[in-house]
Amino acid sequence: MKSLFKKSKVRWANELLTDEDMILNIYDHIDAIAKFDCNGQLISYNLAFEKQFGYAIHEFNESIDKIFYEGNSNAIINYFEKALFGKTQKFSTVVKTKDGKRIDVHITLIPAEKCVFAIIRNITVFQKERKELNQLKRMLETLNKLKHICNFYYDAINDIHYFSNQIFDLLKMNARHEQPTLSLNHYLRYVHPEDREMVREATEIAIKEKRSFQIEYRMVQKDQSIILVQEQTGIILDKKGNVEGLVGFIQNITDHNLMKDVLEKEKQLKEIYNNPDVGIWALDKRYNKTLKVSKGIECITGYTKEDFDNGLQWNSIVHEEDLDEYLKNLKALKEGNIVHHEYRIINKMGDRRWIQDYIIPNLDEHGDVIRLDRVITDVTEKKVLEEKLKYMANYDLLTNLPNRKNFVAELENLIKEYEQSKKQFAMLRLDINSFKFINNTLGNEIGDEILKQLPKRLKYYLSPQDFVARTGGDEFILLIKEIESIDALKEKIKQITNFLNDPFFVKEYQLYITVSIGACIFPENGTTSLELLRNSSVALQKAVKEGKGTYHILSHTNSIQSYKNYSIGRDLKKAIENNELEFYIQPRVDSTTKQITGAEALIRWRHPKWGLLLPGEFISIAEENGLITDLDNWVIKGIIAKIREWKKYRIKTVPISINISPIHFMKPDWPDFLAAEINKSGIDPNDIELEITENILLDNTVVVKKNLNKLKELGLKLVLDDFGKGYSSLSYITEYPFDAIKIDRSFIRKIHKSPKNIHLLKTILYLAEGLKLKVVAEGVETAEQLKILQQEQCHEMQGYLFGKPVPIAEFETVVKKNIPLPFDGKGLQDRRKHHRFTFTDPLEAKLKISSIAKRNLDIGVSKVLVTEIGAGGLRFISNLNLPIRMDVLYQFITELLGESILLNAKIVWKEEVNEDLAEYGVKFIFENDEERTKFTTILDTFVTLAKNNKKVPCKR
Repeated sequence: MKSLFKKSKVRWANELLTDEDMILNIYDHIDAIAKFDCNGQLISYNLAFEKQFGYAIHEFNESIDKIFYEGNSNAIINYFEKALFGKTQKFSTVVKTKDGKRIDVHITLIPAEKCVFAIIRNITVFQKERKELNQLKRMLETLNKLKHICNFYYDAINDIHYFSNQIFDLLKMNARHEQPTLSLNHYLRYVHPEDREMVREATEIAIKEKRSFQIEYRMVQKDQSIILVQEQTGIILDKKGNVEGLVGFIQNITDHNLMKDVLEKEKQLKEIYNNPDVGIWALDKRYNKTLKVSKGIECITGYTKEDFDNGLQWNSIVHEEDLDEYLKNLKALKEGNIVHHEYRIINKMGDRRWIQDYIIPNLDEHGDVIRLDRVITDVTEKKVLEEKLKYMANYDLLTNLPNRKNFVAELENLIKEYEQSKKQFAMLRLDINSFKFINNTLGNEIGDEILKQLPKRLKYYLSPQDFVARTGGDEFILLIKEIESIDALKEKIKQITNFLNDPFFVKEYQLYITVSIGACIFPENGTTSLELLRNSSVALQKAVKEGKGTYHILSHTNSIQSYKNYSIGRDLKKAIENNELEFYIQPRVDSTTKQITGAEALIRWRHPKWGLLLPGEFISIAEENGLITDLDNWVIKGIIAKIREWKKYRIKTVPISINISPIHFMKPDWPDFLAAEINKSGIDPNDIELEITENILLDNTVVVKKNLNKLKELGLKLVLDDFGKGYSSLSYITEYPFDAIKIDRSFIRKIHKSPKNIHLLKTILYLAEGLKLKVVAEGVETAEQLKILQQEQCHEMQGYLFGKPVPIAEFETVVKKNIPLPFDGKGLQDRRKHHRFTFTDPLEAKLKISSIAKRNLDIGVSKVLVTEIGAGGLRFISNLNLPIRMDVLYQFITELLGESILLNAKIVWKEEVNEDLAEYGVKFIFENDEERTKFTTILDTFVTLAKNNKKVPCKR
C-alpha cells in the first residue's frame, strides 16, 4: 500500500515518467488517493491528488477539513470517525482547490491499520450534465405529456383536425374505435349546443384575420357529462402569408386542482437531447438568460452555451439577407403565436447553413412572454436538394436555358403585365432544319455542342429583357417583349437567320445550319398562353412548308391572306354550328364511256364576309384549331343522310368518296362510330369510299393498319389519294387493303410535257393491274391530257374537263339524266364591256383590301398578276379566293411609264381557272373626273407606245 503514497513518489516517477505529457493527461482521469492518520492528519497522497487539487503536503499545517472541505467539516469528521471504527464510508461533498475553485466530489473512506485511505473522485461534469438533463426532461415532458392537456393541429385547407391521444380521455372516447381526426363540423358535435356558434365564429375569424385566440367553452363527453375547457390557438402561415392551419391546446379546467402528472421517458429524452441534428434551446425572456442549449445547437452553429451566456445574441448569426424577415416573424411571439420559419445563419466556421426554427412562447398571467422554447434543425441538405430539383424542373440542363415550364410562367406573367395596355410582344418558335441528320451522322456530342452555341448567338440580337428558352429537342422559343411594327419584327428575324447562317465550329467540323421560325403576336394571335403557344406552332409549320431557312409571321396585318386566315380561324367553329357549310360534288367518269361512275364530296363555306370559300382555305385551319374532327363528322353524317334520301326517292346513286383527316385513323374506336352511322341509316357500305392520303401511313402504322382492316371488313372502299405527290412508296399499295389509287393532279398537269411522264404513267397502270387496283386520274383539264390517259387505258378520270364541283342539287340533275358528261373546250368567256389592253407578259400589282362594309382596314398587301387593263377596270389572276361583294373595296398599286399608280376598285366577277387559280374582273372607282383623266392619259400613252412596239416602263 505504501507504494501509492508520497513516500514512494521517487520510485513512481522513475517508473512512469517516460513520457511526461502522457502522464499528466492520465492523472486527469485517475482518482485522487490520500492517507490520513487517526487524527485526520494527511500522511501521503498520489500524484493525481496533487495534479487535480494543486496542494503539496507541506501546505497542510492544520487539519485538512478546514483547508480542503467547503463548509461541512462536522459531517466530514462524523464520516471519518465511523471509518476509524472499521466501517467503509461513502458520501458526496464539495471541496475547494488551491486556487479556490469549488469541485463536486465523491469520497470513499477505507479503514486500515492505524490509518484511513480516502479515494476522491471528481464528479463535477457528471453533476452538471445530470442537472441539465433533468431540466430538459421536465421541459419536454411538460410540453408533450401533460395528461389533462390535448394538443391539436387543424388543417384549414382540407378541414381536418389532428388531435393527440389525450382527446380520448377528454371526451371519454374509445381509442380502439374512434379516430382522432375530425372536420370542424364533426368536432363541433362535441361542443355544447349553446357554445357551438361561438367556437365556429372564433375559428373562422382567426383564419380570416390571421390571429390567435383563447376561448373557454363547454364540451359534452360521450357519456353526456359536461366539462369546461380552455382552448388556446395559434395561426400557422405558409411562405406567402396564407393560412395553412391552426395549432393549439385544449385543457379541461373543470377542476383547477388537477395534478400535473408528468410521465418519464428518460431514454427518449436523452436521444433527443444528444441528437446532433436537432437543437433544443430555452431562453428566459425576463432576464434574457439562456436556460438550456443542447448538443445539437453546438453542432449546428458551432457555438456553445457559454458563448450565449457570455452575450452572444442569436440575431447576430442570422444571415443579413434574412434578418428583416426573421425579426418580422418574431413579432407574432408577443401575441402568443407559435413561429415556424426557415432562414439562413452563418455558423462559427463562417459557413452558410439553412435552419428550420420552431419557437413556442410561454406567457404569464398578464400576457407577457416570459420564456421561449425553440427546436432548431439543420435543413441545408434539404434546401440544396430542393434548389437542385427546382433548377431541374425549370431549366434545361444542356443549355442552362429556361425550359418549357419556366417559359410558360414567364409568358403568363408577361400577358398579365400587357393585358391592360396597348403594348404588343412577339413569340418566336425556332426549329433547326435537318438537326436529326447531324446527330445521326456526326453523333449526339456534336449536336449538343450546336445546341449550346446557338442560344449564345441568339442573345447577340436580343435585348436584355427578351427571353429565350429551350422547349425540347432542337426547338427554341423566344419572347420579343417590345415590337414597334411587323416590319421591325421581320428585320429582327432576318438578322437572326442571317447570323445563324455563319458556320458553327465544333471540334474539327465546320457546320452550316438553317432554321425555320414561326412567329405570332400578342394580343392579335391570342390572349392566353395556350393560344399563343398553339399559334406559334402553326406559324412554324407554315414556315417549314414554305422551305428551309424561312420564317412565317402569323399576323392578319401581314397580308390579305393572313387577315383572311385570321378571320376564318375566328369564325370556323360558329360556321359548323350555324350550318354555313355546303356540300359540292365533283363527278368521276369512266375514261371510255364518259358515264359517271362515282363522285367526290367536297365542302364549301359560304362565309358572310369572304363569300364562297374552298376547302383548301379552311381545312388546315380546322386541323390547327382542333375542329377537324367535328368537321369530318359533319361531312360523314351529311353524306350518309343524302345517300339515304336518294335511295328513298329512287334517285340513281354512285359511290361517294369522302376525304378523311389522318387524326381519325389514330383512334381505335373510330371505325365503330362509322359502322354505327351506316347501320343506323340503312345504306350499303359500298356506297361510301374513304380517301386517305399517304402521310397517315408514315406514323403509328400498327394502329392505322388495324383501323383500315376494320373499315375494309365493314365493306367500305378505301382509296389512296394524292398518289405521286409525296413518298409514293410501293409498300403502301401492297401492305394496305386499298381498292383504288388516285394519281395526283400535279402529276397529271405535266403528263404531256415529257415522254418520261408517260412511261411513269404506264408503270403505275401496269402495277395497279397486277395488284387488281383501280386507277383514277385527278385534275384532268385539257383534251391533250384526256387523250393520253385514254390511250394508256386509265380506268377513271376526274377534273374540270368533265365538270367542276357543283352544289348537290345540280349534281342530282346530272345523275338523273344518266348521259355522258359533255366536254366544253371554249374556255373562259370574255366579260369586257370596254376595250382593254392585253399584256403579253402580265403586269405585277399589289392588292390591298381597304374597307369591308364601310369599315376601314389596315392590313398588308398581296401580289397579283394583271392580264388586261382599260379605262374602266382590269382583269387579274391570283391564287387568292376573294369575295365578290359590292361593300368590299380594294386598292391596286402598280407602275406604268415609271409612275406609281393607285386605283380604287371593286371585284365584279370571278371565274375559276383551275383548282389553284381564279381570274377576276375589276371595276375602277374614281373620286372625281380629275383623277379619272389623269389615269386615262397615262394609260393611253402607255397603250400607244406598246402598239408601236416601243419599250415602255412598267412593273413586271
